[in-house]
Amino acid sequence: MAVIKERFRRPNQVDSGVRIHPVFDDFHLLRMDGDYEYPGHNHSNYELILVEHGPYLCQLNAAELKLNDGQILVIKPGDYHQDHLRDGQRHYVLHFRLVSDAHGVDAVALFSPAVEPELQICQSSHARDVVFLRLLKREANEQAAHAAAVQDCLLEALFWRTVRDLPARGLSEVIHRLPKDEAMREKIVAAMKRRLKGNPAVRELAEDLAISPRHLAARCETLFGLTPARLYLHLKLQHAAAQLRTREFRIKEVSDELGFANPYHFSRVFRRHFGYPPSRV
Repeated sequence: MAVIKERFRRPNQVDSGVRIHPVFDDFHLLRMDGDYEYPGHNHSNYELILVEHGPYLCQLNAAELKLNDGQILVIKPGDYHQDHLRDGQRHYVLHFRLVSDAHGVDAVALFSPAVEPELQICQSSHARDVVFLRLLKREANEQAAHAAAVQDCLLEALFWRTVRDLPARGLSEVIHRLPKDEAMREKIVAAMKRRLKGNPAVRELAEDLAISPRHLAARCETLFGLTPARLYLHLKLQHAAAQLRTREFRIKEVSDELGFANPYHFSRVFRRHFGYPPSRV
């Protein structure tokens, strides 16, 4: 008998840094028995429409749109929208906000300011993504512990799958920049982690990245909200805590390896950063 094991790794991603994520408000499944013209209205938030059984017809701003089974339309704040609902039609409607960790407010634009309505439609079928909405419904009905957190996670998965399939030329500069920012975050963190056993100057870290110290400082502030020195210390202490958790390293060994003056200095810095001494790890 053969055992076949497939292992799937999570793509590399730095946990630090500014993130953009959707916050779930509400959703519903609409089934039509007959035809109906829903009154035109302006949107104050984002709305995602996933067509389970179409066609779905609507006016978005000045354009008449038609979506087939499995297609997704994303409506943005400020859009004028009118549904042309038809007998037998079935679609999910989900409302959400976009939040940036940098500000904690709804300050993120998904689309460019002058996006054409046709560019707010996903390019391929998302019929299988109905599973996310069915799970959202189950969480809403069961109201179990952590239901809101589970709903936000489900929405985040659906959101990024949707963004990946929207026409790139309709997306905002912030969304366009995200993959490049993630790559730069990883590059900075990797360079700093290679030097955790010493105490490099910012100039040396910048040289490793082939950029100027001023550029490194600006990128760290933008991507992490920290100076290079604070980010470096954060990564060093995270590494120290991970070593201490294994119980294979003593405080003195970790202190010496990471270039602290002595274990007492290491303990003071560790306590100041985490709020508890390394002996409690």
